[in-house]
Amino acid sequence: MQQLISALPALCYAFALTFGFLEIKQPFGASGLEPVLQWMLSLGLGVPSLWAAFSHAVFSERVAKSIGWAPSPFQKEIAGANLGIGLGAIAASVLGPQAAWAITFVAAGFLWSAAGVHIADMIRSKNFAINNSGPIFWWDILTPLTLLIALLILHR
Repeated sequence: MQQLISALPALCYAFALTFGFLEIKQPFGASGLEPVLQWMLSLGLGVPSLWAAFSHAVFSERVAKSIGWAPSPFQKEIAGANLGIGLGAIAASVLGPQAAWAITFVAAGFLWSAAGVHIADMIRSKNFAINNSGPIFWWDILTPLTLLIALLILHR
């Protein structure tokens, strides 16, 4: 079960890309956004960020252990940041390209910083716990990158 939970962001990312490339429009998606951006914002970024917010707030000890870290009050701050990103990403999928650009930069700043911390921990502490080096690590890198590339191609 823990592995499935750990894979949730990667699964959401994969489904978002699949729905987007199949050009399935969201019923609530902004008409100014292509389906790939609608889905990447709401399902690829929004849902996993809300899940991370909930997990860090409610199951902080379990989450810390799955990362290979000790629990910390900072997890409540991580929960708050993820809550804002998740809500902002879903809103951007409805609001359109300008909001999509804004939340993508916010997400890139936060997620790439998180990936950097995980890389440092892998190198220094040889910490390859599932939520330090597994699907969430790659999601931290690929989700903002995918959004930036899609926005650059579709909304210059």
